[in-house]
Parts: sequence; C-alpha cells; structure tokens
Amino acid sequence: MISASDLLLGMEFAIAILVLIVLYHVIFIVVDLRKVMRRVEEMTQELEDVLMKPISMVDAILQWVLDTIEHTKKKHNRKD
Repeated sequence: MISASDLLLGMEFAIAILVLIVLYHVIFIVVDLRKVMRRVEEMTQELEDVLMKPISMVDAILQWVLDTIEHTKKKHNRKD
C-alpha cells in the first residue's frame, strides 16, 4: 500500500515536471511574441514611410508655391 508521504512525493515530482513543461512553453511563447512584435514594428515603419512620402512631397510643393508667390510679390513691389 502507498503511504501518504509517498503519494505526496509523487505529486511533488508530477507538479515539478508540469511546471518545467509550462516554463518550456512560456520560453517559446515569449520568443514568438518577440518575432511578432518585431514584424509589427517593421510593418508600422513601412506604413509610416508610405504615408509620409506623399505628405512630404505635398509640403515641398506648397513650400515651392509659397516661395514663388513671395518672389513674384517682391518683383511686383519693386516695379511700383
């Protein structure tokens, strides 16, 4: 017959093995999460680049238009 102490010792071993298995899986989950987060960060950077390129082009065009208008006004003011 199994004594209570033997039963508790067996349960402790089983729990220790289960904890090791859980920790093993947690390590893989963390590594996978890091990969996923790195990919999300790369996609966010690519999306930011795609969105910022047209905005910067519009900014450059507006700046050119403003400079041209100011230059034209200066020429027109000099003629008067």
